[in-house]
Amino acid sequence: MEIEKKSLVDEAYEKIRQKICDFELTPGQAISDFILSKELGMSRTPIRMALQKIESDGLIRDGGAGQSYFVCEITKEDIIDLFDARKGIELTALELMMKRGVQKEELEYLNKINEQMEVVNKQGRVKQQFYYDQKFHDKLVFLSANSRLIKFHESLLLQFTRMRVLSYLDRSYQDKAYRDHDRVLRMIREENFDKAFDALKEHIESAKWDYIGLLTNKMDSDSFGVLSYTMKKDGD
Repeated sequence: MEIEKKSLVDEAYEKIRQKICDFELTPGQAISDFILSKELGMSRTPIRMALQKIESDGLIRDGGAGQSYFVCEITKEDIIDLFDARKGIELTALELMMKRGVQKEELEYLNKINEQMEVVNKQGRVKQQFYYDQKFHDKLVFLSANSRLIKFHESLLLQFTRMRVLSYLDRSYQDKAYRDHDRVLRMIREENFDKAFDALKEHIESAKWDYIGLLTNKMDSDSFGVLSYTMKKDGD
């Protein structure tokens, strides 16, 4: 019985989390466990347990006594905090990775991920582009071989997954990400730590201000609907 309950919680967690990351549940929206139970065809108990897990991921907030959960807003301050944390983690990971020495097959793997990201981006496969973009950075941190650094990185992933969808409002940012990754890889290949470090730092810093620009200049009342439609269409 306990195993069955756990699997229902996990199922609810995955589905609700996906709704948030795909902007089907939009920033600031109240979340009803009653409505979700009807949509997902399960009781409210696993839904509530799943919502507690999603709150710990930083995607929703508790409205307080007698109030619903709400999807967390995306603010300029959130973007700055997340990207500054990401910068600290990834630059440290790069330093550790290059100090221990990057194997040829590891570099080839990173390059293949980046090339695949460019392919799916040209095909207009938004979700897959986001997947390979994230996979590139995940692998970079993994190659640090520092378990705590990897754990810190994982704790931010869901918040970045949702934020990354905003880049669909300006597709040039996705092309830019590929070029930035390629520059980092070239510097690693040349064993030029200083330039690799600078390239990654510039990539993360420029991405931070790109997202702030999207939030400030591209977001309007229709944006969430556009993003939700785009993610749903790409998943069909």
